[in-house]
Amino acid sequence: MDKTLVEGNPREPVPVPLERAQELGIQRVIDENGQPNGDLPDPQLPCEQVTKLYESMTLLRAIEARGWKLQRSGRIAFWIPMRGQEGYQVGAVHAMHDDDWVFRGHREMAAWIMRGASLEKLFAQFFGAQDEPLRGRRLPCLIGDRSINLVSPATPVGSFLPHAMGAAWGLKMKGSSRRVLCFFGDGGTSRGEFHSAMNFAGIHKPPAIFICANNSWAVTTPLECQTAFANFAAKGDAYGVRNLRIDGNDPLAAYVVTRQAHENADQWGTTLIEAVTYRLGFHTSSDNPDLYRRKAEDEAWEKWDPIRRLRLYMEHRGWWSQGQEDEMQARYEARIQAAVDAAESMPVPGPEDQFEHHYAEPDWILNEQRARIVSDIAGEKG
Repeated sequence: MDKTLVEGNPREPVPVPLERAQELGIQRVIDENGQPNGDLPDPQLPCEQVTKLYESMTLLRAIEARGWKLQRSGRIAFWIPMRGQEGYQVGAVHAMHDDDWVFRGHREMAAWIMRGASLEKLFAQFFGAQDEPLRGRRLPCLIGDRSINLVSPATPVGSFLPHAMGAAWGLKMKGSSRRVLCFFGDGGTSRGEFHSAMNFAGIHKPPAIFICANNSWAVTTPLECQTAFANFAAKGDAYGVRNLRIDGNDPLAAYVVTRQAHENADQWGTTLIEAVTYRLGFHTSSDNPDLYRRKAEDEAWEKWDPIRRLRLYMEHRGWWSQGQEDEMQARYEARIQAAVDAAESMPVPGPEDQFEHHYAEPDWILNEQRARIVSDIAGEKG
């Protein structure tokens, strides 16, 4: 067997772009030590709001850790890690209104947490339970819930970008003040749907905020093999779409620029934000990043961890202590365990359920297909 098939061909580590943020046009509020030394103004959010950002990121990471264990133990089928990418999503979601629509990428669960949806229902989606909002019909991490205006992503990368743009256009046609927030990964910019969405945005200026999470890797493909552009935000120039780059591991930066885009959407139309971040873990539970990148690259990004940085920001202001940290971690462990226990006890749908809830009244084709599979199952059991 070819040795590279076993050991891979990992790329040599590249410098962390956040080290040269000003030179690269990457805007931020706080530096790696949690100090407001960036070129964006500190939004001066009150303690309770910053605490919400911090606790939401920490809960997302705790969910990530439990989801990984559940997949590795065979209790759920698939997992998409998000460790290291919590910052831009909590900041952006916090800047939106609760009745705004959020189209999420594969790693963005912030809206679920920050809009108060239950952990039991979240883990029910991971387990594919029959009574969860999507009736167990999606991969475990492709969550969504209409009750909180969170749209589930499609599996093909970037395929939902025109859907988000269409939703924003619909809101504009209705004269609504609501906005659309759409997350997607840098790999999505290599697909035609991205360019169709941006072209529409430049012409019609719907009230949308598109956030491209540039996490350095499109699965195993590094940035230099994906695009010749200096950055992903600049792709908006080709379509006349306002665009900028931010430190995606600074939740305050994400909040500031998303709030500005939200407040000025009637004038500016769509804004494209590139959030420079990094995927610290696996691409999915089917991945092995050791085959294409070295651990030294992960280690170089650790000091830019969004949770670490915001905690330092809070500690500088006397808003956080180790006692609060310990209490929070214990509380989240108990909440997650209760959610897992509840979700795992829920019934899962049978094969015949796939024919339900397509139309108000099922047509003859669905009825025939359903009868066939029910008969086949009965025959196997008999």
